[in-house]
Amino acid sequence: MRTLYLILAIGIFLLLLSMERVQKEKTGHQVAMLMEDLAFKEARNQYLRYKIGIYKSPAKIMEAAVEKGLLLTPPQNIIVIEEINDSKR
Repeated sequence: MRTLYLILAIGIFLLLLSMERVQKEKTGHQVAMLMEDLAFKEARNQYLRYKIGIYKSPAKIMEAAVEKGLLLTPPQNIIVIEEINDSKR
């Protein structure tokens, strides 16, 4: 009877050991997928920051304005209706 308990205990121990190993593999795969996803998102973020930098440049804004038929107003034709002080902001 004692041998049966010993064999049963060893079997349970091996079962738990194998379950732990399977769980470690699943977790490892999930971590790898998350790291891959993070690397993709970081690369995309860097690309989008680059594109924003390009589109914020005055030359690019002027180019887009000319394409849409917008004209640059000379400074002498600009009328300020109400001037905003920095203290009011």
